[in-house]
Amino acid sequence: MMQIRGVTGEVKWSYMTAAIFGPWRIETLPDGATLDGKIVSFDKYRMTREGLTVSVMVGRSRLVYPVVKVDIHGDGTLSAHLGPRLSQ
Repeated sequence: MMQIRGVTGEVKWSYMTAAIFGPWRIETLPDGATLDGKIVSFDKYRMTREGLTVSVMVGRSRLVYPVVKVDIHGDGTLSAHLGPRLSQ
């Protein structure tokens, strides 16, 4: 298990931004990863669509994960279960 932290990231629906979040933390799991972060802004409609991905920058590398399940909490935070990392 590994933890990655960063300043900002996005939830994308196709090419459109569904949410911007940060700071964030991703914890890798054998079958994917979990994400926790603070919501900066989000589009309620786009966040309910199928095919969401999470995109974060770590150094000069972009990490992209498919979203399996995402929750936006009343305290302005986001948590998500992510599938295995997509190749970029």
